[in-house]
Amino acid sequence: MKIYHGLFSECGPRYKNEDYIAVREMPEHGRSVYVLCDGMGGHNLGAVASKLVAEGICDYWTKNPRLKESEKKITDACDETMIAFNNKSHGEMGTTMAMAAIEGNKALLAHCGDSRIYVIRNHEIIYQSTDHVALTPEGWPIITRAFFTGRNSYTPDIKEIEVEIGDMIFICSDGVYGNGKWSALKATLEGKDVYSYLLSSVEKIASDKAHDNYSAILIRICRDEPAGKTDTYTKSD
Repeated sequence: MKIYHGLFSECGPRYKNEDYIAVREMPEHGRSVYVLCDGMGGHNLGAVASKLVAEGICDYWTKNPRLKESEKKITDACDETMIAFNNKSHGEMGTTMAMAAIEGNKALLAHCGDSRIYVIRNHEIIYQSTDHVALTPEGWPIITRAFFTGRNSYTPDIKEIEVEIGDMIFICSDGVYGNGKWSALKATLEGKDVYSYLLSSVEKIASDKAHDNYSAILIRICRDEPAGKTDTYTKSD
């Protein structure tokens, strides 16, 4: 079983890209981890927050190369990261988090906030994470779970799945699916595009009348090299 991934991270109309993606591939230990964070708009230092959390979680994998994938591993990584996050915070900082940790045919998916995870199998979305969002009395959406300075609301929801050859895991910030783009995104993820073109098709949807930073990771589980282009499609600001 081989794992391929591609990613993009774009600023969009914002003055700064507060999304951040970190990846650690550890083939010698048969595992990989992929983390996407979205620094929360309206809070100071969102770009610092997203980088701290994404790199902190991935560094936990690097420091514990023989530790098997488990829910406890994710919660321990988040706890350690939150301690460092609070120690390095300058004022209030916040970020969402979505991740996939893969070992063999097991994938652990974890998220807090409104960055999403989808699992696609045989052109069908078989799993979608549930946003941690609530509405204020005035109708404004607020993030109810995230890494935020001095708070303990960062514990992620965790889902374990058995992946199959041909499965894809798609992780994205809300700039990808928001602003009325969900229908087009869903149709594309469940469409017939081959893997090597799918991510560029998604990026095109996200870039159309973008209202925010937009970032995504596309992971494919393969037996051998996928047909066609196999190099990693990577873009970032």
